[in-house]
Amino acid sequence: MEKTAMSAIILAGGKSSRMGENKLLLPLGDTTVIGHLVKSLSGLFAQCIVVTDDPEPYRALPVITTGDLFPCSVRNSLVGIYSGLLASGHSYNLVVAGDMPFLAPALAGYLCLLREGYDVVLPRQGRHLQPLCAVYHRRCCEQIEQFLSTGRYRVTDLFDYLHVLHVDTEELKPYDPELLSFFNLNTPEDYLLAQEIYANIKEAKE
Repeated sequence: MEKTAMSAIILAGGKSSRMGENKLLLPLGDTTVIGHLVKSLSGLFAQCIVVTDDPEPYRALPVITTGDLFPCSVRNSLVGIYSGLLASGHSYNLVVAGDMPFLAPALAGYLCLLREGYDVVLPRQGRHLQPLCAVYHRRCCEQIEQFLSTGRYRVTDLFDYLHVLHVDTEELKPYDPELLSFFNLNTPEDYLLAQEIYANIKEAKE
């Protein structure tokens, strides 16, 4: 399959405070949580970027890494998005949280197909937005920098200033019927569920 001329930006800057250890490095099948995500995305995107201030654990993955590129005392997703977009070699980019191991390539590919003419392609379930599984254009950097410079860190506030295509999650079910793409790990209970989901997916493929 020909790779999309885009980058996948994986945010790996969370503290994992509720997990008690780096949740992205937890074993999942024959790899790790983030390894599972990279495996899904590396076949689809021309470039995979991991945004992290601790690149060492990710050196074995087929990715490039970048640290935070905005001087900010508050670690937050908006800085991560900004840093990934600046480091990207492509105009359009899929941004995804590193703790979302079951992102379906078909769903990601569909979001990418909708990108032309928009600053952001944003999944939405009712009022609930998925800003960490969305497509962003690099021109978003100017508005993000304005936000960060004035101490504004809420990603969802950004969308009032950009040309955004909202994609209802019902529209995405043909590509991911159970919408497991939006499952993320925060707690030990989530990790146990992720192992169960992985086992079910593997069994279904065999």
